[in-house]
Amino acid sequence: MGAIELRNKIIQLINTDNVNYLKDIFEFAEKKKVNSTDPFLKLPKEVQELLNESIKQADRGEVTPHSEIMAEVRNKYNLSI
Repeated sequence: MGAIELRNKIIQLINTDNVNYLKDIFEFAEKKKVNSTDPFLKLPKEVQELLNESIKQADRGEVTPHSEIMAEVRNKYNLSI
């Protein structure tokens, strides 16, 4: 089934005056649209909150550069990498 044929079938399905049915269809389509375009929204709420907090910390400069972390690891474990 091509896009045009599928679109026409969808139009036939939603060709109604039933407001509740149309609202349900609209909400479903909105959720699908959001979910398919933003992978962040597919993450669990807890993970989203942790990532948002991490971004805030980075914005405030509360980060340690990768080079410093790697130097600490090299020193701690006697690595010459």
